[in-house]
Amino acid sequence: MGKSKSPLNVIVTAHGDIDPSLPVFQSSKVSALIVTTPNGARRVAQIRLASSVQIEIAKSEDSISPAEILREVVRASKKEIDVILVEGGPQLMGDFYAARALDEQFLTLAPQVAGRDDATERPGLVAGKILAPESPTWGTLIGVKRAASHLFLRYSFEERRK
Repeated sequence: MGKSKSPLNVIVTAHGDIDPSLPVFQSSKVSALIVTTPNGARRVAQIRLASSVQIEIAKSEDSISPAEILREVVRASKKEIDVILVEGGPQLMGDFYAARALDEQFLTLAPQVAGRDDATERPGLVAGKILAPESPTWGTLIGVKRAASHLFLRYSFEERRK
């Protein structure tokens, strides 16, 4: 497929909470980058990691901006990057949406309905940011695929970045 090596795996953690037993941290077969805060870096420094794991420290003590994450990924890659796949929890995704730092979104719609009540906290797609009504995030549907009862939706957000 023309790919020379495995992609850079980037882990973003403000607090330095990582599971050192994961293969990405113990195997030199893949390259990994941890982007963290100064506090997080102190915690990570106490953990034995593979030599292929790089650590980059953000300027802020308590958070890491999407721009800073992307800058560190480009710097660590030491080459031009065409595609960065962001897989994150609701807080990180909220930060990326609020910063208008996403070009596309791949969303899987599964047929299971989970629901929420007042006693159970279940995270949604975005947390920590309110986008609408002041700054709504509208995507343009550019692809739909189906496998069994799952829908795979692809949205573009490029127009809003111009």
